[in-house]
Amino acid sequence: MNKTKQAGMSGKGFYAALSLSVAMVGAACWYAYSAAGKPQQPQIAESSVTADQTAPAVTSVTAQAGLTERPQSSARTVTVTTVTVTAPDAEEAAALVHKTASETDASVTVTAETTALAVLPMMPVNGAVVQPFSNGELVKSQTTGIWQTHNGADFAASPGTEVYAVLDGTVTSVERDALWGICVTMLHDDGTVTRFCGLNEGLNAEAGQVLPRGTVLGAVGDTNEAESAQMSHLHFEVLKNDKFIDPELFLSGASAEAQNAQ
Repeated sequence: MNKTKQAGMSGKGFYAALSLSVAMVGAACWYAYSAAGKPQQPQIAESSVTADQTAPAVTSVTAQAGLTERPQSSARTVTVTTVTVTAPDAEEAAALVHKTASETDASVTVTAETTALAVLPMMPVNGAVVQPFSNGELVKSQTTGIWQTHNGADFAASPGTEVYAVLDGTVTSVERDALWGICVTMLHDDGTVTRFCGLNEGLNAEAGQVLPRGTVLGAVGDTNEAESAQMSHLHFEVLKNDKFIDPELFLSGASAEAQNAQ
């Protein structure tokens, strides 16, 4: 009887242990299945995140042509170069001032010389124009009644009125012309030729003389037969490049020295 009970108990214990093992295996399989079906979250190393957030971006520069590898920061670098200017010493400053003063003096001298050369002609006599330059056109002569060119300008002046050299120049001829009377011709530095006709006897000019501007050449006379029908006057001619030009234009802007000399 006791043996039978022991055998029965042993059979029940075996089946109980077997059931428990099956249950545990099933539980383990279910857990494994559940774990395999869940999506896994990626794991991020905390140290890596911290490094990426705090460290600046660095670009690696590969060493070429003997240059060592050096990281280049993304931040901009501003280079400030200081230039030192040395002031000239006292001797150099004095030399510079002296040079500047010399150049200024030279400039002033050249300006003065240029101004001195630009001298305007003066009036040969103090008188109004009574017969103008005809500029190649034919005009009727009051004396001869012939149509001819009038190559000069006639300035009204009474006999004895002084006649002046209008510019510095050389007397090239003193002559007595059958028509124009006693005439004095002068050549000036720029090549201009002036001719004074109808003068009186007793001239102050001779051929070959170099006379300054304003020199009294003589006086108005009554020797001009070609224009004897006109009132007393000086016949004045101007030639440039062997061509007659308008005496009034030549004398435009002339000084009033002839008037003041009266």
